[in-house]
Amino acid sequence: MRPGLEINMYDFSRCKLCAKKTSVPTYKLKNTTIFVCASCGFHFINHLDIMPLDNPSEEPRNLDQKSYDYIEGMLIANGKQHAKNLLLVKKHLSLSQSHCLDIGAGAGLFSNLMAEEGALVHGIEPQKTFREFALKKFGISLNSETIDDHYWQQDFAGFFDVITLWDVLEHVNFPAETLRELYNVTKEGGWLFLDTPRRDSVFYKIGEWSYRFSNGSNSSIFESIYSSQPFRHKQIFTLHQLIQLVEKVGFSVISMNSSFFNPQNKMILVCQKPVPTPEQSRA
Repeated sequence: MRPGLEINMYDFSRCKLCAKKTSVPTYKLKNTTIFVCASCGFHFINHLDIMPLDNPSEEPRNLDQKSYDYIEGMLIANGKQHAKNLLLVKKHLSLSQSHCLDIGAGAGLFSNLMAEEGALVHGIEPQKTFREFALKKFGISLNSETIDDHYWQQDFAGFFDVITLWDVLEHVNFPAETLRELYNVTKEGGWLFLDTPRRDSVFYKIGEWSYRFSNGSNSSIFESIYSSQPFRHKQIFTLHQLIQLVEKVGFSVISMNSSFFNPQNKMILVCQKPVPTPEQSRA
């Protein structure tokens, strides 16, 4: 179960990675504060999103032409990266007739690319405007229910051959719980592909140094990374923290692509849910 069912009552001294109550406010920004866990070193802000399904009155109006044109313009910038992501997935398995779940599907571009390869695609996107765009542009119906919903956890347990998390883990309220929940809906031998910003990168280190050397007056890099606005960055992992978490959940890390000097500040993991040995199955 996810911690803190009452979002507004969540105790941010409780680390969202190791769950110990050893996190302290360390970097104060304009509209939020970065907490740092003294036990595991995890960085996260003191903000959680209220999901649209929990607060329907906050849902934006229906997709209008201006919003449609704006989102369509974004597809050009995102297209090259998603083409690379597709090649990465195809390197490890054939998508034809594979059951795939694209979490944080956005405007549906990657979901559509997988569908064009013959995949049987489901997608999760909590923002109504993006769901409407995906349906209008690609004919893809995305789900609003997040991965913790009983719709996924009960009806799709052990179901998916592929799950993708492109630029998602840094946005969710509870990343450790999210990974456990998607592990539950992954088939034995199924694959997880994810990318997320890397905290132990030069870019982030410069942000820390700038803040400390200016006694907190220069927080511009942190302001560009974190935000209390809906669906923005809430936490950033180091490579070690990310690998440790996915392995603790139960996945095996098959490959990773990351660099301390990566100008995109990204790390990419390819993971697989192990298939039990005959001995384990009989146990």
